[in-house]
Amino acid sequence: MKRFVIFLALFIASVVVSPSRSLGASKSSPEPLAEIPIEIVNNRTVVHVPVADYFLHMVLDTGASKTALFQSDDFTFDDLEKNGRAKILFPALDETITGSRLMPIDIMFGEHTYRPQSILLIHKRPPVGDRLNFKFDGVLGQDFFAAYVVEMDSRNRLLRLYARGTDLSGANNFTKIKLHLKGGSPHIKFTNKFPWERARSEKELLLDTGYPGLIVLWNDRQFRLAAGRSNVEDYRTENKGIFARATFKISRLRFLGAPIFLGANIPKQVQERDGLIGAHVLNQFHFVIDFGSKQLLLDRSHVRFDRIDGSFYVPNNETFVYKKFAEFEASSKLKIEMKY
Repeated sequence: MKRFVIFLALFIASVVVSPSRSLGASKSSPEPLAEIPIEIVNNRTVVHVPVADYFLHMVLDTGASKTALFQSDDFTFDDLEKNGRAKILFPALDETITGSRLMPIDIMFGEHTYRPQSILLIHKRPPVGDRLNFKFDGVLGQDFFAAYVVEMDSRNRLLRLYARGTDLSGANNFTKIKLHLKGGSPHIKFTNKFPWERARSEKELLLDTGYPGLIVLWNDRQFRLAAGRSNVEDYRTENKGIFARATFKISRLRFLGAPIFLGANIPKQVQERDGLIGAHVLNQFHFVIDFGSKQLLLDRSHVRFDRIDGSFYVPNNETFVYKKFAEFEASSKLKIEMKY
């Protein structure tokens, strides 16, 4: 059963908004291979597309290594040809799920065909689907993002796909954030001092658009500092994480009073990273994910100012305590400052 605390009411940015213009419509931009509608469901980006002979809801998930389908009561996918078994890792859930490999099938984005060569079938969607908070039929993983330059126009609720190697970096007023690819997984590095730290330190987080929250830290040192010496072992025994707020900076974006969850126990799948940065704020931007040029582009002139889903998502069913390390505004708002 998912646990969350509603605490974030509004998204506010201290920046003057310029007139709206989509990258796809810009005269200086190339034509996309495909342009289709998107939905934002529980902070995740979802497309409704034909997959083989089905019409499915697929989540765009940079945290998943492969494109995958999920069996359910609605769709068993028994007619799809299998090609061996596989184990699928879910770092945000600390689970390894047994599944099958499928022979290549077509996924249609308008008139454009994406044909992943190694698509996975996850058997019996629950409990994974239930813990991911809404009913969906599959994920488009890192193999999908490696095949295209992927533009998300959250203002107009559109997904645009461009050929790999297409340069969109000069099309709009972008903040550029470097992506570090490790085994195909995109990571973001930044250096700052969280309020429970004594000095600045570098953090390396997996960019995981399948996780609906903002940041999860799975780092022994960070957890010990935040918990305090007298609490560490009790918290870990009880699988009790820490919910806190912190101010930090990534590139030219400064997040004020942002929600952070520190996990008591580190999932086996996390490996050499400090945690996840999810889709909690990303979906408020007009943005581009470009694995080829190793860039995340955030268009500051297309920030959405309306209300966002502010749920605080605990990834692994932990209990948690709230710890206040610094004074923030009593209104419990997340702010982002953007410096030009």
